[in-house]
Amino acid sequence: MKIRMIVTVCGSALLLAAAVAAVVASRNRQQPAPPPEVPVATSPVEVRVKAVERKPEPSDYEDVEASTAVAIVCGADSATSDRYEARNDALRSIARRRDLPEKDVAALIAYLRTADNAMRVERVAALKNDVMNLLRNQDPPPKDLAGTLIGIFEGGKHPPVVIDYCIQHLGAMLDELDENGRRRVRAVLAKAAKRTKQPYAGTALYSLAEDVRATSAQDKELKGLALALCKPEANHAARIAAIQLAGERGYADALPVLRETLSAPLRDAVLDTVCIGSIGLLGNADDIALMERFKGDARRSAAVDAAIKRIKGREDIGTPTAGKEASLTLRPLLRAVQPHEIRFNSFGGLGAAPPDKENIVGGNNRGFATRS
Repeated sequence: MKIRMIVTVCGSALLLAAAVAAVVASRNRQQPAPPPEVPVATSPVEVRVKAVERKPEPSDYEDVEASTAVAIVCGADSATSDRYEARNDALRSIARRRDLPEKDVAALIAYLRTADNAMRVERVAALKNDVMNLLRNQDPPPKDLAGTLIGIFEGGKHPPVVIDYCIQHLGAMLDELDENGRRRVRAVLAKAAKRTKQPYAGTALYSLAEDVRATSAQDKELKGLALALCKPEANHAARIAAIQLAGERGYADALPVLRETLSAPLRDAVLDTVCIGSIGLLGNADDIALMERFKGDARRSAAVDAAIKRIKGREDIGTPTAGKEASLTLRPLLRAVQPHEIRFNSFGGLGAAPPDKENIVGGNNRGFATRS
């Protein structure tokens, strides 16, 4: 009995061992054996991953920056609209730009057309003058800029000092315009020069005088405008410009009014100096005694000496070449010239004292759109 039980137990153990062995063998058949290890040679060269070349993301930062500055210049920023320094600094930040976005150019032109009452008039005029320079320096310049400046002149909404700047820029643009544009601008300049009570009449006169394409008929028109502005009833600043131009151009017809001015009882140092300089270019020996009255005057003596020297050394008195050697540098000013602002050039003629600051843009208005 015991023997049978032992045999039975052993048999069961053998069957269990066989079953376990079968299961292990089955698992071994399902999982492939790992491949044999193969030695791999290491390379001394460092392997680098090539960097991906990225194109810069398109950015409108400069345009945004320009637009922000333009908004400040135009007074659209309420925090700075009455602060000239802030608006001027904003203009300086874009003063050298030649490629302002169209929307910024349009905003600046719109600003020129509107009245600006947030600041004193002379500051508004200085700011708008520099805006005009900035617009003229764009590449290409705005097509409607000349029309905008003409509209300011004809609109009657802007003070004379702003109109003066417009006239200066229109005169400087004459050479850049086609024939139709030139005729249009000349008509405006002639109209301005006929407004003898306005200071910008003298500015218009010089703008017409610098038209290199002027015809003989237009030169004759210029002479008539100049003689009209030489008269005592004309605006003081405009009259100074006209008297000087008469000397430069050899308009001997102006001599009677010049002599009358020097003989009048009332004295004005600037006016006297201009008259003396032009008489020196146009007059004759009979005028020497009239001018010698001022020889001991510190403000006038240099001009007297130069004028007398010219008269004594010239043989073409009263001829069309009388003023050919003139090199007077005065340009129409935005206000009456004060005595302390006068300097004399090499022959004693009156010259305008250089401005304290040049235009920040350095525009092409021939240097006489200056700040006051």
